[in-house]
Amino acid sequence: MSRPLVVAAILVAVPILSAPAQAAPDAQTLALFNADLPGTGDHPLVGRYGGSVILARTQKAFDEIALPSGPAEGKSYSDNKKFSATVAAQGTVTRTIYVAPQGRSSLEVSANFVESLAAKGFEPVFRCAGDACGESFVSLKYRWDKPETKVLGNNYEHRRKMMVDAVFDQLVDVRYGLYKKAAPEGDTLVAIYSGVHRGGTFGDSSAALQDRVGVLVEVVEPRAMEKRMAMVSAAEIGGNLASQGKAIFYGIQFDFDKADIKPESEPQLAEMAKFLKASPSLRAYVIGHTDNKGTLDYNVKLSNQRADAVVKALAARYGIDAKRLTARGLGPLAPVATNRTEDGQAKNRRVELVEQ
Repeated sequence: MSRPLVVAAILVAVPILSAPAQAAPDAQTLALFNADLPGTGDHPLVGRYGGSVILARTQKAFDEIALPSGPAEGKSYSDNKKFSATVAAQGTVTRTIYVAPQGRSSLEVSANFVESLAAKGFEPVFRCAGDACGESFVSLKYRWDKPETKVLGNNYEHRRKMMVDAVFDQLVDVRYGLYKKAAPEGDTLVAIYSGVHRGGTFGDSSAALQDRVGVLVEVVEPRAMEKRMAMVSAAEIGGNLASQGKAIFYGIQFDFDKADIKPESEPQLAEMAKFLKASPSLRAYVIGHTDNKGTLDYNVKLSNQRADAVVKALAARYGIDAKRLTARGLGPLAPVATNRTEDGQAKNRRVELVEQ
């Protein structure tokens, strides 16, 4: 009878490694929490949560913005993710990022904003928290690599720019609400987006934001666009084509995020038609242009649709032979001004007539 095989258990001591502690941020980064961004203040309709500071703020006298009015659909990594519903709004757009003091929850901070808005007559349009907002809500609403979502003013120094990138980088306890106050002159909309910063990949900026609530407050107040671009007459169109090879039009306006021509564009369309009728042998390109907000592919497609809408309007309303005109969209690829300023963006949103 053979002897039983004895297997000895050998225990190897393996050290238990804890995750490295996040390095403490430098004093200059922390100093951003000592005072508001110079030259800024609270929006009078909203106010702030006590102890918070303004990290970034932009205001445009007239702009357009799409605010989520429903949860996000799709996975965060999906190319097809989107908000299930949005409200398109135009007017004076003010966007402010606050950073709350440490030790506060996103629930507490957002609830204070909601209570203040309710007292001023605002009613909820849509609210969500956590999973109810949808997995891809965070990546759609604000991301460091999507310039159109960020609140980045002119001439911010490097540390502030880094903080603007980092503030909504990795969040827990995400909350969002869209609120409306109706009035005869138009609706005022306020969106409140908040979350607790936890983790992040932006070094000192992420460390400084650790366990702080970041809040994005977006306010859209009704206001008519100032008519600052002069209409181009038929005679001026001919002169511009002769001297420059193109004529630029700012008097052709479209609905937000659409290719529908607004009624106030009729005078400019009439002058274009008058010129084309007086020059029956001319063939031209109608070219749509946008600013650089949004993706390249989307802007090229939208600008092409808008150029095509102009061609169709000239043919249907004024009897211009559509075969004489070729629609093309260049999106943001041929700017006439910088896209870093509001005025520059306005100049880049245009329609051109270019001689073939």
